[in-house]
Amino acid sequence: MRLTPGATGARSGGMSPAEIHVRRAPVERPDFASGVELAFQAAARFRQLARPPVRAALWQQVRRGALDFAGLAGVMGALAGFFTLATVELGLGLGVSVGVRVLHVLVLGRLAGFVCALLLVADPGTAATFELGLMRHRGELRTLRLMGIDPRDYLVLPQVLGFGLALFVLTGIFQAATVGGAALTALVTTLGFRQQLEALGAALGPAAVAISAPKTLVVGLVIGLLACQHGLAASFAPAQMPRIARRLPGRSLLALVAVHGLAALLSA
Repeated sequence: MRLTPGATGARSGGMSPAEIHVRRAPVERPDFASGVELAFQAAARFRQLARPPVRAALWQQVRRGALDFAGLAGVMGALAGFFTLATVELGLGLGVSVGVRVLHVLVLGRLAGFVCALLLVADPGTAATFELGLMRHRGELRTLRLMGIDPRDYLVLPQVLGFGLALFVLTGIFQAATVGGAALTALVTTLGFRQQLEALGAALGPAAVAISAPKTLVVGLVIGLLACQHGLAASFAPAQMPRIARRLPGRSLLALVAVHGLAALLSA
């Protein structure tokens, strides 16, 4: 029996042939091997940072990832420091020494990196995945190669390094605001402001920040790699981009847990 155009549309749910092709088009899933390969390719092109356009792209990524979220990270860090120390001192009655220890291990050592990494994944990370996916779908990456421009120089390298530096700056802002918010617990406790600062300074020295800095940089680089990997995984259509981007937060969380877990084992 021959099908009329109306019958064909009814069987396909009213979708056009182009929409049917987009829905049935296979999507290549990025795997671990492709991510490692992309990391080595980005590291091998580190010397390209000597070019002004590459440095400009790097600065743009740092600005979009760190400076745009600096205020939000500061507010969240101050609130986390204030409520953590106030809860331990007043709510649990464990004293300032225990409160500072909890603040050091939990908030500065774990929560700061997690919160700032999620901020990067939710906005700049998803945006980077969409941009690279659209550029590949429209053939813009092929056009760059025809012009003698390697996309890894002007797209992948600045993205990866930019996410690493952005997370480092953002986490530093969060940690500094956490210490400031913790000191403000002098308003609701018997200890004075100076005593709170002295207790914090005795437990939170430069070593606390120095230990978290390598973890922060590694996690930021991994997030940048994941964003680029998902965007360059396949020439997918715009209708498939939400499905591609949904994998980014899950894999970023796995990277966070893996890096923090490894750091905890090495420091044990």
